[in-house]
Amino acid sequence: MAMQKTEQKARKPHRIDWRLSLRTKWTLIVAGTMVLFFALFASVLYQSVSQILLSREQGTVQDTLAAVDQRLGSIKEEVTSLTVNPLLNPNIYNSSANDMPVPKQRSSFFSDSLIAKLSREDITVSVYDLKGGMKGLVFSTRSPEAPYTDNKTDGTRYVRSDGGLHLLATRQLHSELNNKHIGTAIVYNRMDAYNASMHRLLWQIVAIGALVFVLILAVSVFLMNKLIKPIRQMTETMTVVHDDPNTSVRVPALKGSDELSQLVGEFNGMLDTLQSYIKQQQRFVQDVSHELRTPVAVLEGHLQLLNRWGKDDPQVLAESLGASLQELDRMKHLIQEMLDLTRADNAATTYPDAVTVVLPVLNSVFNNTTMLHGDFQIEKDFDLPATTAIRMYRNHFEQVLIILVDNAIKYSQKRKEIHISAATDERTLSVIVQDFGRGIAKKDLPQIFNRFYRADEARSDTDVSGNGLGLSIAHRLVTEYGGDITVESVVGHGSLFRIDLPLFKGPLPPEEAAEAKEADNDDDDGLPPGIIKMS
Repeated sequence: MAMQKTEQKARKPHRIDWRLSLRTKWTLIVAGTMVLFFALFASVLYQSVSQILLSREQGTVQDTLAAVDQRLGSIKEEVTSLTVNPLLNPNIYNSSANDMPVPKQRSSFFSDSLIAKLSREDITVSVYDLKGGMKGLVFSTRSPEAPYTDNKTDGTRYVRSDGGLHLLATRQLHSELNNKHIGTAIVYNRMDAYNASMHRLLWQIVAIGALVFVLILAVSVFLMNKLIKPIRQMTETMTVVHDDPNTSVRVPALKGSDELSQLVGEFNGMLDTLQSYIKQQQRFVQDVSHELRTPVAVLEGHLQLLNRWGKDDPQVLAESLGASLQELDRMKHLIQEMLDLTRADNAATTYPDAVTVVLPVLNSVFNNTTMLHGDFQIEKDFDLPATTAIRMYRNHFEQVLIILVDNAIKYSQKRKEIHISAATDERTLSVIVQDFGRGIAKKDLPQIFNRFYRADEARSDTDVSGNGLGLSIAHRLVTEYGGDITVESVVGHGSLFRIDLPLFKGPLPPEEAAEAKEADNDDDDGLPPGIIKMS
């Protein structure tokens, strides 16, 4: 049974995948659409030419009937061979019928007209008497004669025969002398010139259409390959990125500024963003594992110490609990700072439309710092209009200021003085936080915005706490919003941190406008900078 099932599976026909690729679909759609338009244009052209030629053939037939009718109008009675032949045969015609003289000028005119109209090989003119039919034929320019129709009225109709279109026209003849019905004239036009012209035009359209189809197909394939190439490259790049998320492979940039080039740019930007997220995650894990290793080891050591001797020794118990709580507090602050640093990487995209009025935030940070650190001399100089605003989330701007001010206080234990100033130019807000503390060594300046970096002096100073993440968070926040942060420092004389952020030029939202107005009223008190108005 197992062998039979295996044989049945082996004999099962392979299912063919009939799905077409995107390139094939687009090629067929473009080529088919252009061929359809060409077919419509060719059809309209064919019909237009046909109508023009048919109108010309109808005019020739009607002119021939009119000439015959006018030529035979001088006959009084029913037409006969004897009365018709002298009038319609140019070689015999030299006088009018029934011995009626005709002016020589008119005779020459009709003779020339009949010669021109009756000499065409594709036109047959037949005249029938009142009996009609084969027995009633009295004149015909050539054989076979034009077929007789029983219709007693004038008319024109088309007949298809021998693979072509023919024209048959009938006119009842009346005598100009007594208006008596004397017979019937029939013109049969095989329209050889028309049929040949239309046949030739049709073959030309088919030949040109085939050539156009080949050209359109070639152009469509070329265009589709050119259009599909970036998509194929993106697919290949995605495959490489799937196998190696940290690869530097990108889709080659396209020339121009069309939609495909924009798509390629956005695609490469998306890969850069994803890669930055991956690197951030990796750095976060590495940083957490590195920074938490020490407090975890300390906690583990104290817990083992408590497990061995702390139960019976109150002093060991108190020291271990105190040290453990201190390490837990450090871990808590470390985790919070790392979360803040991670959020700072996407600050601008999280709050893309945030607008912050600068002066209220500056005053708030200044007032809070003055209240919390009464032993410090803190001065401010905010030389900017109350309506000054930046495109930055308020909490982030405040967080940057707090980090810089706390950092200044932390390293200014001897000369407790801090200056906070702000000013603007046409495009930029500049905020400066200056302290007069220990300063930063020149070798440490390029690295102070790195994660977990602390100068050797700070690491050895037990009075200075911190994990080395504050300035890194401030740097990330400022750069995320398109700003810049710099530092100047001299060891033993203090440091000067400066942040530059682009100004917001548009109209303020209602809440921010009201806050700016309130801040303007609060500052309009006539007091010098650095002095808080007491209520």
